[in-house]
Amino acid sequence: MKNKKKFNIIDVIVLVVIAAVIISVAYRITSSKYNAGDENLLSEDQYMYVLLYANQVVPETLDTLKPGDKLVANGKQTSGEVVYVDSEPSAYIGVDDQGNAVLTSHPLWKDLYVVIRDKVNPSDVILKAGEQETRVNYTFILKTQQFEGNSKVRGIKFVPLDEADSTDPAELFPNMTSYGE
Repeated sequence: MKNKKKFNIIDVIVLVVIAAVIISVAYRITSSKYNAGDENLLSEDQYMYVLLYANQVVPETLDTLKPGDKLVANGKQTSGEVVYVDSEPSAYIGVDDQGNAVLTSHPLWKDLYVVIRDKVNPSDVILKAGEQETRVNYTFILKTQQFEGNSKVRGIKFVPLDEADSTDPAELFPNMTSYGE
């Protein structure tokens, strides 16, 4: 005696649910409504400008750092470069005649503001300038062929490649002053 299997209503419902799930997943994967596709404006390389701040730098070092210097990492030059260098007297806490703490300028040390740039994809999870991870408030070792010093990242801005030649780094970061002013 042959055992013939008949479809019952539960089998039909299960098949319909499985087919609906497969169709909805396929639609979700291929639909431009749910995927950015080529619409992602950050998927193209741009210049990342990074404002670095180093405090209490000896003034002699300022002669060794200038716009155009390439950043160095792992014993070789990188695509990152210095595009702006400025300094001012370093903010310093001194003591007045009455023994009160006062904020003043140090007679020797300088506060250093440097803007570097490197070509990156802004949609990358980890941004790197001169092959170093770069985040605001992150310690950054500014290293060129003749200069090396610790600094803090104080700002990051992105500029399309075709606008880089007309970009003034000082205008990207207008608040480049120490807390001593």
